[in-house]
Amino acid sequence: MRLHQKLCLGVSALALTACAILGKEQTATPKQTCTPQTVELMKKLGVEAGQKGSMLLEAELPGGPQDYGVYRQGQVTSRLETAVGTLPAGTLVDGVLWMDTGKVQAHYTQARTPDGQTLPVCLVLGSSAPGGVYAEAGTTPSSINLPRSVPFTVVDTFQ
Repeated sequence: MRLHQKLCLGVSALALTACAILGKEQTATPKQTCTPQTVELMKKLGVEAGQKGSMLLEAELPGGPQDYGVYRQGQVTSRLETAVGTLPAGTLVDGVLWMDTGKVQAHYTQARTPDGQTLPVCLVLGSSAPGGVYAEAGTTPSSINLPRSVPFTVVDTFQ
């Protein structure tokens, strides 16, 4: 095989590998767990799998609940609009937001109550498990269009 043919094969293999890796980064599901200890603590707080509520998807984004926002994949801090168990409205929940085949997913693993308590939780974006909401028109992996106010569901496992 000639040198230029070997070079072309090498460049092609490198390009295909890069495309496969980059494509996976945009939709990779974060590895998160909902431990039995977290589920037990949530039950003590009256926060049980299947409970639902609404939250502002990005706590610091200006505008009202009826507005839309543009979000990015990665870490997100949302604000509960409705109480769930003993977690009051206004509680901040920290999680990870990502795109998955046309749906926007988020898993939340930590709550920070208005009185300063930090507690483990298992919440998902969406009105049912395993979670997710459909992205609005114009959404791309780097620019996610959604309403500011979105549903959430308490879960006992992340799928």
